[in-house]
Amino acid sequence: MDNHVFIKFPKEQQHFWSPQLHLEIDDDSSLLHGLYGPNPTVWTMFVFFHFIITGLFIAFGIWAYTNLSLDKSYAVQVSLMLLMVIIWIVLYFAGSIGKASSKNEMRALNNIMNTVIKSKKVP
Repeated sequence: MDNHVFIKFPKEQQHFWSPQLHLEIDDDSSLLHGLYGPNPTVWTMFVFFHFIITGLFIAFGIWAYTNLSLDKSYAVQVSLMLLMVIIWIVLYFAGSIGKASSKNEMRALNNIMNTVIKSKKVP
């Protein structure tokens, strides 16, 4: 598509954490820019989860502050805020594990790219 190339594994070899290589070719300078990343669906899901957890953390904080202002107990709200922090940490480590598990696949994508580039001979 235009100056963009996406290198992915075939569907039967892909799993949840499978990376893809996005290449952009600059016409003016013939530079090749590459970005290894997760499937856009996985990226969108993680951003959505982080957004929801942040929103809930803020909502529970407001609820806790309201209860504090009304001289009511706010232990439940603070506990829920701590739960949101724990869930965020779990998401962070899940993403890190996914990233680490796909390093070999990123190397394979890099090898495919290098093979294709080396096989093209410019007249």
